[in-house]
Amino acid sequence: MVQNESVSDIEEFSGSSKTPAKGIPEGKYQLVGLGIDTTGSRLIDEIVQIAGYTSAGQFSQYIMPFSDLNPAYKRRHLLRVVNLGRYRMLKDMKTNKFIKTKSEISALTDFIDWLETVRRDATDGIILVYHEFRKTTPAMLLEALHRYNLTDKFKSVVKGFVNSFYVAESKCNKTMKSFTLRMMAQVLLNREDEFTSATDRAKAIYEVVIHLGQAEKPDLHSQGSGDSSGAEKHLIDFIRPFTNPVDAEEDEIAGFKKLLQRQNTFKPVFGALLRATRSERVHASHLRRLLAENNIDYEKLKTAYQTSARQGIEKILKDEVPNAKEKDITELLEILDCFFDPDKKAVQPKPRFFSNQRRVPRSRKFSDREKTKNNNVSSANNSSETTSANLSNEATPRTEETTTVENNSAAEPPVPVAAAVQ
Repeated sequence: MVQNESVSDIEEFSGSSKTPAKGIPEGKYQLVGLGIDTTGSRLIDEIVQIAGYTSAGQFSQYIMPFSDLNPAYKRRHLLRVVNLGRYRMLKDMKTNKFIKTKSEISALTDFIDWLETVRRDATDGIILVYHEFRKTTPAMLLEALHRYNLTDKFKSVVKGFVNSFYVAESKCNKTMKSFTLRMMAQVLLNREDEFTSATDRAKAIYEVVIHLGQAEKPDLHSQGSGDSSGAEKHLIDFIRPFTNPVDAEEDEIAGFKKLLQRQNTFKPVFGALLRATRSERVHASHLRRLLAENNIDYEKLKTAYQTSARQGIEKILKDEVPNAKEKDITELLEILDCFFDPDKKAVQPKPRFFSNQRRVPRSRKFSDREKTKNNNVSSANNSSETTSANLSNEATPRTEETTTVENNSAAEPPVPVAAAVQ
């Protein structure tokens, strides 16, 4: 699936990931590590692999997507879709082998059934733990469940989501600077894995959270992460404040979709900038996001310009966009004024230059080369003609001797034959 914008929808959705988790009440819960691989980072993208891990067992299932993987996610997950005539197959780029897959609805149904089996005595539900700097997993999973009307069944089993990245950030901020899953596994678990597979990530996430939870109870020195069931009271009490209920996640997704609708109204304004270089696309998306976050859409700005021209837009930007810098306000005002004013040219992206780009058109270079070649040939011909003319005019000793002999022979009269005989 081709993505036209560098800053995808779900990456912009991650801007709301800093919203504090609402937490859940006390109860009997079960922790389960969650990992998913997707075809991309937008809400419309599909899940390629879904995995879960707990001490009681693990789940892993590959899914055959309808679309191809985004190039970046193809390299990240080492997976690609192979088209063989009428058939499509998923191939592991690491082992170069084809993978057995299921449809998305079958895999999601099996995953929910597996969660019910590992739930055991957790009467209040399961807490799914993922680890991401940008909050994408809950939105991708809930959107996939919504496509097949499996949300209610999922909510009957799962209580909420926990981002272990923020758990690690709050507990290890004095001793560590990076809180990626690879770094946490290296420091806490003494593991140096690439974590390209969702199965490996789900297991590592579960073990990292168990390790962090055990640090809150000093008398559990001898207990390892593999000995924990993921349902201990001290562990649940430690993780509850970081848990966001499923309903809260759905509310965030609904709000984000409204934000996208407002953003899409600015396509005529930022369309050219969103097709430029990556840095310009990211910056244009940031400016567009500032407007959408403050409930400003295209029609509102258009009405303001028709009423008060440039001053109307300037008043809206200064009064209703408090989270923008002065530089962003100035740039937004310039872009919008040039767009709405028919006498001005809309702001265009900077021209793109590549290291191997021809500075002169090929036809012009070819004609110049031919012109130079013809000039050289004509110069050579002229020089050769001049040289031959000069050589013909010059007199050498041999030519003078030959000329003298010819003149003498011409001056002497012919000898008669009879005289010659006598």
